[in-house]
Amino acid sequence: MNISTEIELGLKRLCNPALINDQCFQMLLQKAEKILGTLLSETSEQTLNDESTINITSKQDIAKEAYASLVALFTIANRHCLDGKSLNQNLQTLVLANTDRLPEIIKTYESVRPRLTEVSKITTTSLANVVDVECRLDYCVQSSVFDDVSEFLYKVRLKTIDNGTIKYIDFVCNTQELQELVFKLKDAVRHLEKITSAS
Repeated sequence: MNISTEIELGLKRLCNPALINDQCFQMLLQKAEKILGTLLSETSEQTLNDESTINITSKQDIAKEAYASLVALFTIANRHCLDGKSLNQNLQTLVLANTDRLPEIIKTYESVRPRLTEVSKITTTSLANVVDVECRLDYCVQSSVFDDVSEFLYKVRLKTIDNGTIKYIDFVCNTQELQELVFKLKDAVRHLEKITSAS
């Protein structure tokens, strides 16, 4: 899981007791839990700009940055299907390993994770991932339309996963169509390799 430097900085500030005192830290965790736990419901209209947070700390900009980083972290972790243990291991690579606030962050993530998963299933714009391919070669001698076909036909089955749901896509193609498909897939791989090497 990769997070931006801005989110990483916000998390470091969240875990720094000199910048975010314990009372403010608990309030930010509660707000994140409440907001993310009630996504897409009518009770999720509250914001960070209420009197309770203003009274807790005078460093509102740091508190808002920390809160935004916390919510972004939970959203990214859920998008990567991380559980609490995996998120903990990812956060250990940051400079958060020495903080006693990390277990509380993980505990809050575990409590909002089921709701985030529900919401991501409803609002996702991602496409299904192909995880397996099965192929079978048949030889067609004749069909109901033509008396003599005499060509190879490939029956292809793609196994896909979309938000944890396994689906199958079946299609039939001849040798030329299969070669075109393979060529386009290789072209897509080359294009992705160019993008990753450029960044």
